[in-house]
Amino acid sequence: MEKKKERKMKGGVSRKDISGALKEFYKETLEPKFDQIDRRFDKVDQRFEQVDQRFEQIDARLTQHDAHFDRIEKKLEEHDEKFRDIFTHFDQVYQRFDRLETEYYAISAAIDRLEKGFERMEKKLDIEIARREFLEKEVLDLKSRVQILQSRIEEVENRLKGFA
Repeated sequence: MEKKKERKMKGGVSRKDISGALKEFYKETLEPKFDQIDRRFDKVDQRFEQVDQRFEQIDARLTQHDAHFDRIEKKLEEHDEKFRDIFTHFDQVYQRFDRLETEYYAISAAIDRLEKGFERMEKKLDIEIARREFLEKEVLDLKSRVQILQSRIEEVENRLKGFA
């Protein structure tokens, strides 16, 4: 039996020699390459998991956007209905204009009274304009402060990005 196991092939090489050479080739050459390929596949798997998580986040955001768009659509429908109501009101207003022509002369007498009231209102308006100008200056000052704060925030964000 031992003769069969140690049968020599042409050139004096036995099956045992070939088997040993193949095992050595596998351990020294193929196994490290397969390990390297396994590590690469593990990294690719990790990247796919990250991409999958990102897609899940995107999907969640799109779902939120869908709900938001549904609300916007509903609001637009409400606005359409309101515009229909407004058009109906405009028709009624035009009918009233026809009736107001007859009252024109009564209005001209009232205009004289209104002119006197306007004079009083002009005085009050001058006061309000002065207040408004003051408020506008304050708003501009606040805007400049907000811009300064915004630039500071951006600087801090940039610094934080530099550390990340």
